[in-house]
Amino acid sequence: MDSTDTIQIFLVIITVATIAGFAGVLYFLSRISRALAGQRPEGATGTQEGPASNARPAAVEPAGPPGDIDPRGVRSLEEYLGAIGRKYSLASFTLATADGLLIGSTRPGSEDEAARYSHLYAQGRLQDETGAELLGIPYRGETVVGIVRPSEHLSAELMNALKQDTRDALQRWV
Repeated sequence: MDSTDTIQIFLVIITVATIAGFAGVLYFLSRISRALAGQRPEGATGTQEGPASNARPAAVEPAGPPGDIDPRGVRSLEEYLGAIGRKYSLASFTLATADGLLIGSTRPGSEDEAARYSHLYAQGRLQDETGAELLGIPYRGETVVGIVRPSEHLSAELMNALKQDTRDALQRWV
């Protein structure tokens, strides 16, 4: 075996490794694409007929009275926050400590959001330019910061009911 054969074997190994790398990248990109395509707003059913579909969102039902979330069917804080989010038509709902630690969220990867919005709340800001509203919820002598992204504006009455439901969630799960 001369040096040419050694170089050819080395090139074949590099080619196979490169093809395997590209195949792995394509596999993960296809999984990401499927995951993104599978995301629908809460309560959406069926499939769209194409990108030009003019589907209208379903009418938003008004939130019921505080306490109509059945805690028996809920197995975690995140599920309870999801139930609160559905009740008040929230795009997302995150709870954080006053110093920015994530307690729970309906969105994955909300650690940075918890830190950023807790800092804004400490500065006295109760809303940001993206439409997120910040709630201060007293709990066990501390303030829990609620980061609410409503689908539509919530009245003061609904905000108070949301705070009460959040206190109930904290008492049950924290």
